[in-house]
Amino acid sequence: MVTVRLPQSELEKHLGARAKHVFISGASRGIGEAIARRLGEANHRFSLAARSQNQMLGLARDLGLERAQALKLDLADDQSIDDAIVAAESRFGPIDILICNAGTNGPTPLSDLSAENRARFRHIIDVNLTGTVFLAQLACAHMQPGGRIVFIGSVLGRFGAPGSIAYVASKHAIQGVVRTMALELAHRGIRVNALNPGWVDTEMARASMQAMADKRGVSFEKILQQQMDVQPVRRMIKPEEVAAYVEFLVGPTGDVLTGQGIDISCGSVMI
Repeated sequence: MVTVRLPQSELEKHLGARAKHVFISGASRGIGEAIARRLGEANHRFSLAARSQNQMLGLARDLGLERAQALKLDLADDQSIDDAIVAAESRFGPIDILICNAGTNGPTPLSDLSAENRARFRHIIDVNLTGTVFLAQLACAHMQPGGRIVFIGSVLGRFGAPGSIAYVASKHAIQGVVRTMALELAHRGIRVNALNPGWVDTEMARASMQAMADKRGVSFEKILQQQMDVQPVRRMIKPEEVAAYVEFLVGPTGDVLTGQGIDISCGSVMI
């Protein structure tokens, strides 16, 4: 029997070319959609998950229904998480790449003692932390060596923001989740990292800025300018730029990185 040894560059190409099963939460728009389209340029299979299954059908069709499926996923519902993973693996087998992108936000000021604020706090933690961890826990159960898990965090996992204690707490917690999962899964050849973007030009970010503008009685443009002025690079990040970093992390070149939180912040965070 003859063993053929490929040069390292050729070996990486071979490994990178194998069709992998990619599961993306929050895939219907914004960063999640950009990641799907970027990774869709390779020969992968996709389980695209979000609360609105109908919104993802167009994306699944664009990628090709023979290799992409749209799944309903509500991270605040344990049964929904279980059902989504079962449906994903039933069609495409074990998940090779998990992108935990879905999340939610809302005001949770310390001064608001209402039942509504408490409910909003719990919901944000349920979606951004608890449900996200449960999703990753299930997805990695059958993940093979070479698997990748990428959490989309936030620069608000690095510093505080008045009035957003639940969101900030959830994103800080994700950094600890990443480090712990990276240690637990290293012996299985699975890498776990987070990307922490600043202001990304998405509907969610613009809605957040609009809420800030409404609260202060100023224009959206004023808030946008104020937020950009505190950054060395004075612009919003494109979803496609976040997707490019994801592509790096899930490819062969990402094998040396695990347990990391990589800030994509236009310089608003410097460590």
